[in-house]
Amino acid sequence: MSRHASLVVQLKMWSLNICCLILMCTHLLQCERQFKSVPVTVKSYKDETVLLPCYLDESDVKPRVRWYKDGTLLGDSKDPGTLLPPRVQMHANFSIQINEIRESDTAAYTCEVIRPEPWGPIRQTHSVEVQYPPTVMTIPDDGFLEVKKGEFVDIGCETTGFPPPVVEWRKDGEVMEILEHRSRIRFKASHRMQAGAYECIANNGVGSPVAASIRVIIQDAPVVIAQRTFVHTAPGLRAALLADVQFAVPPARTAWYRDGRPVNTDDRVLSIAQGSTYQLIFRSIRTTDLGNYTFRAENKLGMADVSYKLTGVPNIASFKVDPALNKASPTGFTLVWEVDSYSTIIEYYLWIRQYYGRPATDEPDPLNTDPSASIWSKIVVPGDSSEGPIHNALYVVRGLTPSTVYEALVASRNRFGWSKLSAVLHFATEPGVGNTPSVVDYSDISPILEDIETEPQNISQAQIFGIYDFVDNNNCKRSCISQTLFVTALLLLYFRLCV
Repeated sequence: MSRHASLVVQLKMWSLNICCLILMCTHLLQCERQFKSVPVTVKSYKDETVLLPCYLDESDVKPRVRWYKDGTLLGDSKDPGTLLPPRVQMHANFSIQINEIRESDTAAYTCEVIRPEPWGPIRQTHSVEVQYPPTVMTIPDDGFLEVKKGEFVDIGCETTGFPPPVVEWRKDGEVMEILEHRSRIRFKASHRMQAGAYECIANNGVGSPVAASIRVIIQDAPVVIAQRTFVHTAPGLRAALLADVQFAVPPARTAWYRDGRPVNTDDRVLSIAQGSTYQLIFRSIRTTDLGNYTFRAENKLGMADVSYKLTGVPNIASFKVDPALNKASPTGFTLVWEVDSYSTIIEYYLWIRQYYGRPATDEPDPLNTDPSASIWSKIVVPGDSSEGPIHNALYVVRGLTPSTVYEALVASRNRFGWSKLSAVLHFATEPGVGNTPSVVDYSDISPILEDIETEPQNISQAQIFGIYDFVDNNNCKRSCISQTLFVTALLLLYFRLCV
């Protein structure tokens, strides 16, 4: 055969192969186009009906079709032995219908068309998402967790629902500021205030949000407070010491002590507990009952003490701020105060000094003999013969400087001793005749009574007295007698000049 004839044969063979390839590709493309339906994602709710298509080209012969759920065979159009689930049926066009849909029906469903050899099967996959409301289960499952201070709190909520729920947290009804939504939280129990009701709320937009609560208890030493630790009384009266155990986990053992020894109770002295409130009640006070008492609460993690003073000394005096009573003049001012005392007031100590903006805690000290202008001047004011319980006193301070601001304190004494100092009263004198006004005009300043700072009731040891107590005034009298005589003489001199 010539070379030319050989080339012609080869060209014919190539042409035949190309034609076959074209026919095969054309038939293949036709097979790939057998599906008239497109993949879909169906979002539905419980108990609804879902239809998943498997539409084929009508020109094709009736094929064999299989349906799969997440890879597991559901049904076969050519195999009667393959039974579809009770709620699933296959239509003549090979679509399947799922009735009364449930949460478990969420899956990927695949329609597979079996083609004759040499063609392999073709497949189309649809997705079903059954949306249902969230549910919540707590961790721990009983909704209760108790840990010691210093240990870790690990709580959470397991949720179900579709779409996946978003979890938010609240503590004792307040929203917790957490950077991200999480179903579990963990923290160190460093303070008893971290205890409380933790609530997780799950919401996915389907139905109503659901919540579950976890009660967290943190074990710690007791916390005890008292509203009054300085209790004024008198023989024959009824008195009570009160303590409130605000916190004690595990529960605390409680007891009342006097001078380090347990208080003996009887029909006259009673120890009563009502809830978290503990009282030591004296039905009729005797002089021997007066003294220092301690309430103690103790558990395995610690102890808390609060100390009390049961005394007959007067309560703290209170200045009256009333324009009708507080008469001012250039060199004088009328001071009025009131004090509670079941016993007769023997005398008052009235302390006066010019005001230089010093803090109220700069209280007078009778042992200080520094003659500087900032020293408090003490005036002894006689008491009254009244048995009380309310005692009123009025005193006109003379010999003051015109247009000047002063501050005053007062303490009271009965047969049981001295009271604590009162709050500071600021007042001003009027300008004098021909007086050169000072840089600051004080003429329109009304008397101002400073608030008494509340003493902290510490869980370890409550403080009973202030910075200075007038319990023993003998040393005060000896060291300050010259100063008292000087002030008295000065007042008499001013009184005669004013008269």
